[in-house]
Amino acid sequence: MSESLKRLFLREKPVLALLAVGELKPAYAAMIAKRIDSTFPHTSSILSELEAHGLIRSRPEGRIRYLELTDRGKRIERALVELFGLLQMPNAHFKRLDKIRQLAASSEGEGITLRLGPLRRDLAKLKSLAEDEELQRAVQDLDAFIVAALKK
Repeated sequence: MSESLKRLFLREKPVLALLAVGELKPAYAAMIAKRIDSTFPHTSSILSELEAHGLIRSRPEGRIRYLELTDRGKRIERALVELFGLLQMPNAHFKRLDKIRQLAASSEGEGITLRLGPLRRDLAKLKSLAEDEELQRAVQDLDAFIVAALKK
């Protein structure tokens, strides 16, 4: 991969611009600029770079230049969407774990088994989804805490 292409995708706006071209139908520079919260000249520069690298193509119709992803651009778009999903997934799982932890900590007294049993099922489901080692350990620790509370 060329150095200029690597630098292009290590910046926020080009990534957002590529994703916006894939999402918006029809896509054109002014719409992309608004979507990515950028100036029109800066967005036009980014789009020209993306086109020079063969990731998007443009077709002029009157005064508007419509944009679409090339096959290579679509593959990169899918990879970026997958990457964003992977980056967000552990965070969502940790938030769910915190919610379970709060529920477990607030459970005491009569009927504790009825409240903690379902939490263990939720933990088992979370553990099966978790690919992150830190999350796996946190789930195991919380499960051990719940088991200890159930034995009291």
